[in-house]
Amino acid sequence: MLHRPLSPVLRAWRMTRIDALLPHYCVLCGQRGTASNLCMACHDALPRASRCCRRCALPLATADAVCGPCLHSPPPWDRAVAALTYRFPTDALVCRFKFNRDFACGKLLGLELLAAVRDRGAAMPQLIVPVPLHDTRHFARTFNQADVLARGLGRALHIPVGSRLLSRTRRTQAQAGLDAASRNRNIRGAFDCARSAGRNSGSTRIALVDDVLTTGATLRECAKALRKAGAADISVWVAARAPAP
Repeated sequence: MLHRPLSPVLRAWRMTRIDALLPHYCVLCGQRGTASNLCMACHDALPRASRCCRRCALPLATADAVCGPCLHSPPPWDRAVAALTYRFPTDALVCRFKFNRDFACGKLLGLELLAAVRDRGAAMPQLIVPVPLHDTRHFARTFNQADVLARGLGRALHIPVGSRLLSRTRRTQAQAGLDAASRNRNIRGAFDCARSAGRNSGSTRIALVDDVLTTGATLRECAKALRKAGAADISVWVAARAPAP
């Protein structure tokens, strides 16, 4: 006998109930944890990005300041929010999520980013847009980590997610291991906006979501494509921010 597939709403409800019934363990130390997949000790020890540049989220000694590079050459977005500093154990969480399909780590990173966004208290966007992967890399990895984070934020904040608004028009070399100049050359012109952002969709305020902000080369190209398509206000939301080299 064939059974009709569950609707997305029922499927999400079932997974929520299963998640509530099963015990949770800390993804870092293995001890009994909370619904965020951390024990309280590991939760308190996470390197949260509490003091950072409000334009690029670079860790600073003073909260809500603007760093020298952003004063000299502002990025093509208006503000940035980072949940964590990209050092241990954040780097391990990101790598496990991104390369080992560890969605418990992804859930943890998403919850930390959600808390950081709410804590900043800025005006909410009208649309959340994940940084896209090229089709070949998406096929090899089977998922886009930025899209997973964006969808979790969208559900929690009741904001639509435009997963198809941006596309990566050409396959590029992996950014990891490249210096800043090489990253800029590698990613230049690699993104396109599928339709007008703002003029036709009514979404002039956009949050651009990714897992890690390092040199900003990828997010810069994405923001340029959104600006060209009509986005008036762009926020960058990332789970982790790499410190200055």
